[in-house]
Amino acid sequence: MVNPYDPALRIKVALLMLVAYETLVKDSAGLYSVGDEVTMADVALAPAVEAAMRWGVDFSVLPTVSGIYDRLKLLPAFEKGDWRHQPDTPEHFRPRVE
Repeated sequence: MVNPYDPALRIKVALLMLVAYETLVKDSAGLYSVGDEVTMADVALAPAVEAAMRWGVDFSVLPTVSGIYDRLKLLPAFEKGDWRHQPDTPEHFRPRVE
């Protein structure tokens, strides 16, 4: 039986999902997944990338996904919606303001 809590399995599944996404958007991407405007695809991508980062996915094979995410995280709406910026986020998970 497959253990869904196995960290290696999580990394493998996340990488497979993001490689598929990379393949789909590499020809349609502009600044974001589909051209230069944020779409629902980007809204869905951001938390998937966040999870994959927590699990240690190697993003060196995902240049399009990495670029899209890097631009998304600079947008005020994405920063405001980020789980680390929510009022109930434990202090040790909040971004450090210097």
